[in-house]
Amino acid sequence: MSPRSTNRRGQRNRTPAKVRRLDAGQAIVVVALALVALLAILGLAIDIGYLRYTKRKLQTAADAAAMAGAAELSHGDVTSGAKADSAANGFTDGSSGATVTVNNPPKSGQHVGDSKYVETIVAKTTPTFFAKAFGVNSIALQARAVAHLGSGNNCIFALDPTASAALSVDALASISSQCGIVVESSSNSALSCSLLASISASSIGVVGGVQKFLCSITPQPITGINAPTPNDPLAYLPKPSVGSCTFSSQRVYTSSTSPASKPTTLSPGVYCGGISVQAGAYVIFNPGTYILTSSSGKNPTGGLTVDVGSSISTNTATSPFGVMFYNYGPVGAITFNFTSFSSGSQVNLSAPATGTYQGMLFFQDPQDTSAAQIIGSSSFNTALQGSYYLPTASVVFAFDGNVKYDILVADKIRFAYLTFSQGTFSSSGFNNDYSSLSTGSPVRGNGVLDE
Repeated sequence: MSPRSTNRRGQRNRTPAKVRRLDAGQAIVVVALALVALLAILGLAIDIGYLRYTKRKLQTAADAAAMAGAAELSHGDVTSGAKADSAANGFTDGSSGATVTVNNPPKSGQHVGDSKYVETIVAKTTPTFFAKAFGVNSIALQARAVAHLGSGNNCIFALDPTASAALSVDALASISSQCGIVVESSSNSALSCSLLASISASSIGVVGGVQKFLCSITPQPITGINAPTPNDPLAYLPKPSVGSCTFSSQRVYTSSTSPASKPTTLSPGVYCGGISVQAGAYVIFNPGTYILTSSSGKNPTGGLTVDVGSSISTNTATSPFGVMFYNYGPVGAITFNFTSFSSGSQVNLSAPATGTYQGMLFFQDPQDTSAAQIIGSSSFNTALQGSYYLPTASVVFAFDGNVKYDILVADKIRFAYLTFSQGTFSSSGFNNDYSSLSTGSPVRGNGVLDE
């Protein structure tokens, strides 16, 4: 046997094989430590990814809940509506560690205390996987959203569920609307359009069908739509309280009792017997709600009648200006006849821009089925800005006044072609500039996210 080699210090030299074995042992230790670190990083990445995924789902649920809650602002079912949509998106209040908080008005953010907004907070304690090795068993996550109720895109509604010609257009008459039309009748002829008539709107939806003869309709109506829910888009409005009579009989104004040189100024109140403004009379309405009820006796009267050649206007000197006529009935209608340009008369009424009844000009109680007539034109100095809400009444309509917005909701609607000695009324126009109203159109749409 040959002697082992030694170095100059007397140490034995390691053979190459032994060196390799020592290096391999060190490498295994390094790799093992690296694998532990790599697995820890991978585990944390999985945990973080899962937490981010859960956070996104929470935000989706919070957004949906806020929009659903806002959509219910008009119907008083904010909390249950919001929680139902959160549940539909995977987070049920009180289940599997999830909580859903609904605040109307919001308790934080830029809309604190504003009842037009809904705040939702969806929270869940989420378990971890690999982070448990570091003592982190769960992490509390939450998402928040705030939404308000946006304006609806429709402004003409025929509510009758079964009538033929629930919305009809006379021969030669025309409708031009910057917003949509909804006809809720299931009849095959729910929408009827006669010879050389025309309809132009942003959209047209009909539960039933369309009957037309040489009539232009743009765009093509969508038939067979589902009946809207709720069927009456303004049903959320509370009815004004009807107290005792301010006036116990019909108030009649004529050219002799209320001439243009000395107009009568009226104030809000309960007008038992209604109001009649006759030819040559001039009446100014102070801001507020005018309640029109029927008078007693054998020949009861009621409603609001504005005749040919008369003048009425909203008093704009008092702020906030704007009037609403609540026709309680059950006798009497809202009747606006055409006005005579040649006599210098005018009809100029605007709905309130603030408050519960903002945007509402005429509000006829469902118990009053008296047919209404609204006729006028900017050429004849007629401006009726607001919503015409007559849910159980038929309405004859031919009005294209120069107004920022107008909305018509009635049981049945006839867009008329009418010829008188003073002129022809055949065009009906609808506008949708709701910028003067703090909450937009009285016809509510969907919830709109803000935060």
